[in-house]
Amino acid sequence: MEKQYTPVLKDESGLALSGKHFKRSSFLRCLKLSIRRIFLLFLSRMMHVGAEPLPNLYAMKKILLISVNQRLGNTILVTPAVSALIKALPNVQFCFVGGRHAKSILEGYAIKQIHTIKRIDTVLPHRLWRLITILRKEKYDAAIHLSTATNSLGAYITYASGTRHRIGCMRNDGNILFTSVFKHPQSRHKVDQIRECMQQIGIAAFDERKIILKPEEQLRAEDFFKLHFGDSFKKPIGIFTGGRQKKGKAWNLESFGIIAENLRTRHIPMVIFIGPEEMGNEKCIQSVIGSALYIKNATLREVAALVSKCKVIVTPDSGPMHLAVAVGTKTIALFSKPNFDRWGPREPYGKVIFDKSKTNTKEILNVLLEYYA
Repeated sequence: MEKQYTPVLKDESGLALSGKHFKRSSFLRCLKLSIRRIFLLFLSRMMHVGAEPLPNLYAMKKILLISVNQRLGNTILVTPAVSALIKALPNVQFCFVGGRHAKSILEGYAIKQIHTIKRIDTVLPHRLWRLITILRKEKYDAAIHLSTATNSLGAYITYASGTRHRIGCMRNDGNILFTSVFKHPQSRHKVDQIRECMQQIGIAAFDERKIILKPEEQLRAEDFFKLHFGDSFKKPIGIFTGGRQKKGKAWNLESFGIIAENLRTRHIPMVIFIGPEEMGNEKCIQSVIGSALYIKNATLREVAALVSKCKVIVTPDSGPMHLAVAVGTKTIALFSKPNFDRWGPREPYGKVIFDKSKTNTKEILNVLLEYYA
């Protein structure tokens, strides 16, 4: 029988859209992005080049950090930089501007205020202007753009913040938005890239992706599993079946069904996470995977806490993959594209299984049982 998590709030990214509405939504989103890129590119041609030396961050009192991205994984990937800056500059007051997931991801970090920008805000100039007005009034000593995307909305907000020192990655055709720049990182993996960027501005960075959970969040997740598996329960294996279909990241659902059946024969408890993008396919997922504990309609931090109490997580290349790594759970990441060395987990945090056919259940099971032992 299906069991569901029953949180107070629904997932921040909302319910899944029907196929027709999803296609229309995707088209409108692409159109908005195209219009924004053209507009930002036009603005960039009118700006002057800045080439000042990097400022002394240790002498500053207020610093604004910026990384505006609506994807869960990309927001999680800036946490090594945020962590490094806070550790290195304990006397600095930090604020952050990010995408819709920023508050949930960065809760627990020593950040005074987190401003979020939703997708709809990018086509509503009055909302962006209101945010820029707030940022300019704060009179930050510096603004640091924590992304290598130099023609992004975050880069232009860094420029518009009005701070004396604006730090970001150098463009191939020069620096037009920042007063000081660091070179584009040479590392392949995104975590190494963000560390390299920090090191270029004089900040030692060694941490992995990390979400800081409160003790009460972890306790609630543990109590929830005890309620459904018993007080002496074994830590379950968590499975995310979703992935971005249009990017070709989604895995073969039948393969998950084979994995689930093998785990059931070994009496290993399973948790199946149904995300917003899988809600429309929920019945199909349940029919293929069968009996398990299904989690849906949970907030991002509730999901993070539950994942932290799992023994292992199996997931395609997706936001939940980064989330699992960030809460310290062993992660088996399923890739069908050869970019796993850029995004995937590395030991001791997990392992990548690369399979173009998306059917290699034998290797997945072998690694699962190795981690579960």
